[in-house]
Amino acid sequence: MNLKLVYGTASELTLDLESTESVYLHGADQPENLKIEELEEAVWNALESPTEFPPFRECLFSGDKLAIPVAPGVPHLESILRAVLKYFFSTPELHQPDLVTILRTEEDEKAAPITLDAILPNETVRSRIRLQTHKPKQREEMALLGAVAATNETLAISRTLFDAEFVLPIGFFQSKATKGYAGIHTAVYPTFSDAETHKRYADFGPALHASDHDLMHELMHEITEATRQLGIFGTLQAVPGISTPGTSRIAQFLAGDFREVEKDGNSAYRDHWTLLAERKPDAVLVTVTGEDSRSWDCVFQALTNAANSGLQPNGVLAVCSDLSGELPRSLQIYRQVQEPELAEKFIRRENLPDAPLAIPAIQTISKFRVFFLSPMDGETLEELNITPISDPSELERLLTHCSSCMILPDAHRIV
Repeated sequence: MNLKLVYGTASELTLDLESTESVYLHGADQPENLKIEELEEAVWNALESPTEFPPFRECLFSGDKLAIPVAPGVPHLESILRAVLKYFFSTPELHQPDLVTILRTEEDEKAAPITLDAILPNETVRSRIRLQTHKPKQREEMALLGAVAATNETLAISRTLFDAEFVLPIGFFQSKATKGYAGIHTAVYPTFSDAETHKRYADFGPALHASDHDLMHELMHEITEATRQLGIFGTLQAVPGISTPGTSRIAQFLAGDFREVEKDGNSAYRDHWTLLAERKPDAVLVTVTGEDSRSWDCVFQALTNAANSGLQPNGVLAVCSDLSGELPRSLQIYRQVQEPELAEKFIRRENLPDAPLAIPAIQTISKFRVFFLSPMDGETLEELNITPISDPSELERLLTHCSSCMILPDAHRIV
């Protein structure tokens, strides 16, 4: 089998696995993702024919302020925003907003910066569009909503969202195991709340669900209540698909009523990312693409998902990513002590935020033969008992010596 895979932010990998007896490629039976040039039309169609919602252009009138909060990590954001702006500014003047504010987090802007020139539909509307960075520590940029009985908290939200006549959140479906992911509400709250709220949600995710189910339920109620109090009822969400050469990372766009989009999007996500293969391979190859490929949290999740895929004891686990730079504190501890149980003890003692992801990943590294194709320093990897791979040909030779191989593109998304 000859395969072409993508990994990192812009890397491709060609593998000849003809001599490998059994090769399973997750997603091979799925429809191809949208091509880059198809994104704008797909966004337009989603906004014009939403689910259980009027066409979005009919929700705005001349003089209105439109706020577009963007969830962190939305891929191909320039293409999406350009399409959204074209959509709203191609309608009759009666339905065109006076001001459009695109709101992003500081971290998301640093990871994937965009410019006004790149998303501008035409020069005549330049003065009506602005890019804004959310500043959670600046209280003057916040507005207060009502209190929530479940948590006894008064909700703080970006004044930009509070003051807008219409808010269109743009999000990206992820696995429910993703730390900090609040479903389709991620593009609203707590993302665009204040610093104190961010602290309260620092452990939001699977670990909190396991340790304090009641608190997790209360926070989820608070999230949905914030969206309701803001009067946000419609959204645009992207569903990630299996990345292949020449396509985007997006399978489809969904727009419309919050609850309907949430239901349809979660179903579509499971269709793409549920691993049903009942195999016990000798080797698992995982890739991580886009900005996620530079995130240790995503690579940790990919390692754990690969380990749970049925990989044989002492099997080969190869990871292709764009990781570079310094190790997170959790791996620095493991490098020092070299024992996964002892590393877990110290990681928990320091209450590290990545503990729920790092600990099972460290256990995976200790159980399997792990190889990394990445820009990471080779000596650093070897100190973690990870074998560095500098060339794709080395990876091909490694896999051809295995009788069976499972390939999991974007393995951190597997459910």
